[in-house]
Amino acid sequence: MRKPNPDALPGAEEPRAGYYAVNGTMIYAEVRGSGPAVLLVSSVYEDAEIYRGVAERLTGFTVVTYDNRGTSRSGRENWPGCGSGQHADDAAGLIEALGLEDVVVFGSGTGGIIALQFALRYPELVKSVLVYEPGYFSLTEDGRRLQDVASRTIDHYLTAFPDDWVGALAALGRATAGVKEGTSRGFFEPPTGKEWYGERRDLNAEAFVKNDIQLGFETPDEAALAALDVDVRVVCGTSAVPVFRDIAARLAAIRGTVLDFIPRTHHHLYFRADATAAYIQERASAPSQGRPQSQADGS
Repeated sequence: MRKPNPDALPGAEEPRAGYYAVNGTMIYAEVRGSGPAVLLVSSVYEDAEIYRGVAERLTGFTVVTYDNRGTSRSGRENWPGCGSGQHADDAAGLIEALGLEDVVVFGSGTGGIIALQFALRYPELVKSVLVYEPGYFSLTEDGRRLQDVASRTIDHYLTAFPDDWVGALAALGRATAGVKEGTSRGFFEPPTGKEWYGERRDLNAEAFVKNDIQLGFETPDEAALAALDVDVRVVCGTSAVPVFRDIAARLAAIRGTVLDFIPRTHHHLYFRADATAAYIQERASAPSQGRPQSQADGS
């Protein structure tokens, strides 16, 4: 039996779990609570269980978490290779299958890329979108450099050790350890007491190598993003590493807004489930703002 999520709330009600036929595959999803809809979108190498601690702390909402196509309990039909658009179609299909609308979409990492694609493709389903440190590495010079290191490290490792996905992910973590300032710990290594997250990550290492890296090469449609008539909040952790902070700042500039911040969080924000849930709770409870007025009125 696998160890439980260390951030799960003791005594929390079990989710309503099920499989949904969506966009040519089966998507595993969990639904908690009742009220306005909140969809939590993880990076494509993470799954619903990663966000358990956050989901259980959100009150007064119908909270949906799910396994992205290619991870854990969801299907792998026509995967990988179809990019963030396919994942956004999956998410929208899931929301429609659940009979939900006017949803607040929160996505982190490559999940942030999916969340933006969701809003661009299905604005009629969205109340607002909260985009946390998305992996659009093409937007900055340091991001492009990091993406190059990641690709070369993965390719070199898999040439020597084909199909060793866990080993490839570990090699990448070592190669990018310096990204996290003030520590020699590998980028993907969880802090002491949070080792469960590392074990869960390794279960989906293949999805990271085959799909997460791929999504990082995508380039946002800046004109469409600037014109999108949906409330978009670009979010960073106050402990964000510079490359992700700069990417987020660039996206916020495209939207004509300032960054939001979640206290004491860095890229793997689920290590701070309380702070993350508090931010989502506040934003999901607020009225939707739409586009910044300066863009909406053409001034």
